[in-house]
Amino acid sequence: MSDTPALENFLSAYFHQDWAMEHDTADGVVAAYLDSEADAEIVAVRDDLARIAAEGLDEATLGARLQGLGSEYDPTRDGGSWQGWLAALQAAFAR
Repeated sequence: MSDTPALENFLSAYFHQDWAMEHDTADGVVAAYLDSEADAEIVAVRDDLARIAAEGLDEATLGARLQGLGSEYDPTRDGGSWQGWLAALQAAFAR
């Protein structure tokens, strides 16, 4: 079992292999999650994101960690970075 189960659920359920067929952008995926999930789940993902950020992982290790949790999205394909995406997710979930 993962030490970040809410984040694993979010990534595997929303950023699955067909995520781009359901949403135009990664931001659209996040918005759909935030609009549809209970506040308790959103808080749990926010807390898991903070745990991942606190690990201080380098770029490659962070990418492997998030992909290992089920993310089929790769921000580097869009010219971004894993660190940048983690920061963007934390900002989105900070509501």
